[in-house]
Amino acid sequence: MNKINKVTGSVQAGHMDFRIGQAEDKDAALIRDLLVETATWMNAAGIEQWHPQQFTEELIQSYLREREIFLCMDGDVPAGMFTLQSSDPDYWGELNDESFHYLHRLLVRASYRGIGLSGALIYWAARYSREQGKQGLRFDCWDQNRKLNPYYESLGMVPQGKGTIGERGYILYQMAPDVYRSV
Repeated sequence: MNKINKVTGSVQAGHMDFRIGQAEDKDAALIRDLLVETATWMNAAGIEQWHPQQFTEELIQSYLREREIFLCMDGDVPAGMFTLQSSDPDYWGELNDESFHYLHRLLVRASYRGIGLSGALIYWAARYSREQGKQGLRFDCWDQNRKLNPYYESLGMVPQGKGTIGERGYILYQMAPDVYRSV
């Protein structure tokens, strides 16, 4: 049974109610399982964005130290997760600005896809970021993901530039200020 001790908020998607809570050290195995499960699905679907072997126990421990990790729960069942951090110089370079929150590792488990949960989580992250005094919400997406990039733009994310790490290209997104203020 998976319980979140610190319920931070809630979202609705597909006529369902979900609780959002901040992960703790005890959740490390669950976080890793969710990331590996999603990476395995992505690879099987031909999406070369995440790889199961990248999500080592050491990496998850670094996430727990350096980021806020949020679990989205349907009762005691994990439905999704994402992380927030106050700086992302690896992707944003000179545009990095600690007055923003940077969203990473957004995932929705297979049985919850298609109901709008990822959008609900992004908007929740924006509200949370506003409450924390952040100027806006930013993230990046692999430039070859032909499904997610248009979807993110439909949610009010505005491209801010492009970059590469190694041979992988990505698009930088920032939530439009009017959307950020209104969600």
